[in-house]
Amino acid sequence: MSDTAATKIVIETIDLLEFRLRRLEFYLSGHDSQDILLQAASQGKDGTINTRLERIHVALETLSSKSRVVNDVLNLYQQHPEIFPPTAKKDSQNSLTTSELLSIISSCATLYPTTASRLTSVQDLPIPPAETSALLISLHPRLARVELLQNSLAGELAKLRLRTASCIQRWYEIGVLGSGECWTEWEERVGVVEKTVRREEAAKARESTIA
Repeated sequence: MSDTAATKIVIETIDLLEFRLRRLEFYLSGHDSQDILLQAASQGKDGTINTRLERIHVALETLSSKSRVVNDVLNLYQQHPEIFPPTAKKDSQNSLTTSELLSIISSCATLYPTTASRLTSVQDLPIPPAETSALLISLHPRLARVELLQNSLAGELAKLRLRTASCIQRWYEIGVLGSGECWTEWEERVGVVEKTVRREEAAKARESTIA
């Protein structure tokens, strides 16, 4: 391997370390990610390798002094390095041919601009104000009480539906079926009375004829 290729690999490795350090700093401190990434990218051409390594070392020490999480992870790594096994190297050989790879890339080519457009639209979305988020958080207890009240009202409505169904059933049994049975009984009694009246009238008619 030539000195130029080795130097290029070292620079790319330092770029990757700086990028990861900046991303870690963003996760822990919440700095502007766009400014951090731009700063990490611009540092690829500034300073010698030793200077950049020293800068990474100082930045990591500063970050560990500010963040208890980073300090605990570094102490854990120093005391128990076996917990952090090295990343297994992936097999760089690919079973696909160049034409197959090109066909896969061509079939997915239309997805790249769509994905880029969606990512850009996500970046353009405004972040809600802190006051709005705090207001929503403060409303959580009231929403919980409203939910409990809603569940209580739903239980009472279920009981009222059962009582209503019971009342309707009783009204049907007593008011409708009972009235039908009463009318049937009255019709039977009226029929008996009519037969009696007719017999009496026939008997009087026979008596008047004999007399």
